[in-house]
Amino acid sequence: GTRDGSEKGKVWGPDVAVTGAAVAADDAYYRTVPTSVIQRDDLILVLPGDRIPVDGVVVRGASQVDEAAINGEPIPRLKKAGDGVSAGTINCDGALTVQVVSSGEETQVAGIVRMVEAAQQREAPVQRLADAVSGKFVYGVMGASAATFAFWSTVGTKIFPSVLSTAAAAGNAPLLLGLQMAASVLVVACPCALGLATPTAVLVGTSLGARHGLLIRGGDVLERTHTLDTVVFDKTGTLTVGR
Repeated sequence: GTRDGSEKGKVWGPDVAVTGAAVAADDAYYRTVPTSVIQRDDLILVLPGDRIPVDGVVVRGASQVDEAAINGEPIPRLKKAGDGVSAGTINCDGALTVQVVSSGEETQVAGIVRMVEAAQQREAPVQRLADAVSGKFVYGVMGASAATFAFWSTVGTKIFPSVLSTAAAAGNAPLLLGLQMAASVLVVACPCALGLATPTAVLVGTSLGARHGLLIRGGDVLERTHTLDTVVFDKTGTLTVGR
């Protein structure tokens, strides 16, 4: 990506892509290209303050790189020739020329995104139970609604004639009342909340975790967290600065 968010890089000669403003260097030249056309073994020039757009290996230059987005470390690490860098990390204070190893959907950060998406689709045991119960519950609700309609459209108004005082004084008032009661049963007793509550909770939980750097591998894992009695923190700054 670039500083203006245009998702473009700048190519030095035919082989070198860079981010940031175009800069002339001796007899070399820079041109802007979409990062989608960057391929393996191309050379990427990343300027200070830019986000590294690909996974690769530094071939020239040295700089501090903020890798908090990948490994949670709040302290930037020095990257020099021969060191690997990852897409999504930030180049802090020096220009780096990076040889591309993978880009686009093949990068490590893209793999993390796919893992989060797959985790959101994994069902927790309680979700499977809710789906099974709600599936059978639907038939019960439909049966209760049909019975309600049959009762109020036939003998209900004869047993409880006072309910017709609020209904239209038409000959088909019992039929209309039966339809109203049947619809009320369907709306109130519909198991939608039972079937939607658990997957919605899992989706929100995993999404919030990912937004704060916590990757949860699925709803089943999230459900088992209530059994935890020990949490181990192994990243610098996790407790001191919250990263």
